[in-house]
Amino acid sequence: MISSKFAGLVSPAGDPVETSEPVRRTVYNKEQLPLVFEAAPETDINAWIREHREELREDLHRHGALLFRSPVRPDFDGLVNAFGGRAVEYQGGAAIRSRVSKDTYTASEYPEELDIRLHSEFCYSNDWPMLLFFQCDIAPSDRGQTPLANNRAILRDIPDDIRRQFAERGLLYTRGYGYNRTWQRSYETADREAVEKLCADEGRRVEWIDGDQLRTYENRPAIASHPYTGEDVWFNYAHGFHISRMDSGIREALSTSPDDSDEQLWPNNVFWGDGSEIDAETISVVNDVVERHSVQFDWEVGDTLVVDNMLSAHGRRPFSGPRRILLKTAESYLSLRKN
Repeated sequence: MISSKFAGLVSPAGDPVETSEPVRRTVYNKEQLPLVFEAAPETDINAWIREHREELREDLHRHGALLFRSPVRPDFDGLVNAFGGRAVEYQGGAAIRSRVSKDTYTASEYPEELDIRLHSEFCYSNDWPMLLFFQCDIAPSDRGQTPLANNRAILRDIPDDIRRQFAERGLLYTRGYGYNRTWQRSYETADREAVEKLCADEGRRVEWIDGDQLRTYENRPAIASHPYTGEDVWFNYAHGFHISRMDSGIREALSTSPDDSDEQLWPNNVFWGDGSEIDAETISVVNDVVERHSVQFDWEVGDTLVVDNMLSAHGRRPFSGPRRILLKTAESYLSLRKN
């Protein structure tokens, strides 16, 4: 691990020495994901981010994620504003999360003993946030890292025949709403017409089952082009949605009755774009490539992680004990394309 510290520097005479660097760049792994910025105690990290916004955006596009670490916990809203991120709403997502304030959510409330596979937010939709901001409110003492992976590298390492199929055939995502993620909680409304309108606006087909059970369908490409860098990236969640990913550990954690069906416990699935099944072995190969590229760091209270949602996938490792990571999402992809 490469690291740098600001405290404890002294001159030959024993007097404290002021560092000339208010914020020092470093990395915690050879993949340089994320690029890390460690602030000196007296540094106003939000002011520094605002001053260096353009360079930081270039760093983000180069590395895919930035981690800001400061002895003084930065104001979360202030940091997002300093970085220039325009908040976007998070409605209709697949994750189990709660709204903390107007545009702040808990990062995930999925059972703590389960691993959340690396993914890009809303890659199964026609619009998605370009920027994700995570801030550590309560640091886990046992695991609970947020792993990252380079979506450009993943695309390069997917075997040619599988990459070709994903590129040519595209994907059909199906989503059922149940367990702790009811459609009312997901869309933050009990108004079915409002849900139908939102889904129509996003190109998501709606089916109501038995009166009040929602299932949605949407066709999406598996590979996308980044609007700033122009690079193609692996941008799908086939290895997370596919029914084969519901292993025995997930079944045990989610089940409340021996009579629970697979569809109840794992309401999501993914198919080739024409609706035909994707074999489990193909999904397993993709999952192995994604995991092979994953790297992680240990959270500290006040850490703020900025992720380019297209360039880097993220996940969550299992944990025990307290853990609370907050999330803000910013910059609509479609809004960028229109401008």
